[in-house]
Amino acid sequence: MVTRVSVAFILLLTVSGCCYNGKLSDYGLPRKAIAKLKNSTIDYSKIDTMALYKAEAGFNINSLTKEYTYYEKDVNNSYPYVSYLKFYQDGKLGVFIIPKTDTLALQRDFFNPVKAKMGYYNMNGKVLKIRIATIGDCTLYISDSEGTIQNDTLKMLNKNYSGKIYKKVTVPKSLLEKWKPDW
Repeated sequence: MVTRVSVAFILLLTVSGCCYNGKLSDYGLPRKAIAKLKNSTIDYSKIDTMALYKAEAGFNINSLTKEYTYYEKDVNNSYPYVSYLKFYQDGKLGVFIIPKTDTLALQRDFFNPVKAKMGYYNMNGKVLKIRIATIGDCTLYISDSEGTIQNDTLKMLNKNYSGKIYKKVTVPKSLLEKWKPDW
């Protein structure tokens, strides 16, 4: 009996101690304060805050040969979601992950900021930096990316030699206007 109680107690401590228990949005996404990126003057002629940026492709870089390997996001692969970036005027960034089946008819409610992974961005000349908070393996992760903006394309690189390419998608303004981030 003592062994069962001990095992149950240890199991309870293990389960309760390993998962993120910080502040969450109504949809279970982390809202813990993270360090903002240093302030800079954001060139809004390059970043459109009334558009979305859709993840179109990913890439990896071989650290020895510097060779790039690209993979398309829209190909019928097993990953059933599409990622969109939404930039806000105040240096805040939302990452919306939407099922592919729902992307055929985007709705306003999909872009409610409480449903987004929270993040921040800034610009220094042509260099765009983003920081995103996400939960993985029961803990809060902060991921930093740095990239460039060329016309309607963002090419973002993570510290682990992988990255994503985002293309600007123009959507009706009614889907995006009047939303305020909750972080």
